[in-house]
Amino acid sequence: MRRLTIREIIQATGGCSGNNCEELITGVSTDSRTVNIGDLFVPLTGPNFDGHDFIKQALERGAVVSLCDQNKKAKVDSVLRKNVIFVKNTHSALLKLSAYYRQLFDIPFIAITGSVGKTTTKEMISEILSSRFKVLKTSGNLNNEIGLPLTIFCLEQCYQIGVVELGMSGLGEINRLVNVAKPKIAVITNIGITHIEKLGSKQNIAQAKMEILQPLGKDDLVILNGDSPELWNAKDSIIPRTVFFGQERGDVRARNIKSYGTAGLEFDIYGCYGEMTFRVSLPGIHNVNNALAAIAVGFEMGLTKKEIESGLLNLKSSEMRLQFKKSYFGSDIIDDTYNASPDSMKAALDFLTQISQGKKRAVILGDMLELGDLSERAHCDIGMYAAKRAEVLVAVGNFAQSFKAGALQGSIDKKCIYTYLTVQEAAEEIEKIVRDCDIVLIKASRGMKMEQITKVLVGRQ
Repeated sequence: MRRLTIREIIQATGGCSGNNCEELITGVSTDSRTVNIGDLFVPLTGPNFDGHDFIKQALERGAVVSLCDQNKKAKVDSVLRKNVIFVKNTHSALLKLSAYYRQLFDIPFIAITGSVGKTTTKEMISEILSSRFKVLKTSGNLNNEIGLPLTIFCLEQCYQIGVVELGMSGLGEINRLVNVAKPKIAVITNIGITHIEKLGSKQNIAQAKMEILQPLGKDDLVILNGDSPELWNAKDSIIPRTVFFGQERGDVRARNIKSYGTAGLEFDIYGCYGEMTFRVSLPGIHNVNNALAAIAVGFEMGLTKKEIESGLLNLKSSEMRLQFKKSYFGSDIIDDTYNASPDSMKAALDFLTQISQGKKRAVILGDMLELGDLSERAHCDIGMYAAKRAEVLVAVGNFAQSFKAGALQGSIDKKCIYTYLTVQEAAEEIEKIVRDCDIVLIKASRGMKMEQITKVLVGRQ
């Protein structure tokens, strides 16, 4: 991180302090347990914690200065106040400071959002651009109002480009994030129904995702999924230049798609960048659209076909995303427990079918969260979809019975459907249920913590 003076922090956050304004900070931390000497400590609050309780600890560990909400001055004794900057709200101050820090670096940023595939697309874009540039990217999926600032504070002079992922659960969140990142290129991977519990409709979800366009001018670029009708139908009202990608419609499209199972994909593109063949190391036909978005970014940034494909071939499967493992009794495990939505569930089940012809298949599915009034119907639909693609279904969570109801409408033997309310209950019996299966897919929303079942099956319980 480039050093900042306390004066700069005060000006950026609108705070006040009696500290030596020329003193320097060399890092930013939101966790008192990992504070380094020279850091600024930013205490955050949540439903079950208050970082203001640890200001003293952070300063003792070497933080130069700490932020503090004005209405929590009582948590800071008079001795420590000379090392504190008081602000209206530490969460807002963190965003303001990261926005100030971002504008110190005159490099382009690419920002990615979408209902499904944004982390994979971010990894693809980062790997492609790394063929030519020094890239700063979001670590993992630190894509919220805490994670993005912490990524921004990693900027240093050596970086030539930034690639960040923006997540959200409601209106206004992406708007706040994108006004920190200030991208020149924005990507929306698709519009699904994740977060419909809060937003009420796919149109509202599209509205929330399209907040990513807010700071873009007519000379900037937005890359959108043409197969998402909510995006395609908005094309005439978008100010920045657009490139649509897709398999059904778009400026760049894919055809002749070939899946090589765990070895990845091959497909042809045609459209505004010409006709050529690309290979991708990641498995799953659902990754074609993610790759199209990344390919478009590559060409728009001036990379060659060879550089783009090199990046796509360097990709590695991320933890808990269609990750292949071996059970301790010999079956193949597909760990896709990082997250789930109806679209990604279907994509994972299709992938299972593609790679397991002639094998006995089991699927262990947990709840898909944040679907609101659509939850029961969505889980029932996935149960029916799974029953046509596996011989054994294990359903876990509050919607296990909905999975089962759907599965009973499929071709699966009802004796091969198992339901459990909790992951712990399923984990206790799972080995005897799937031991005679050749391949097992495990998938659920992140909040279900289904990786616990994966650990049991690979022998690390």
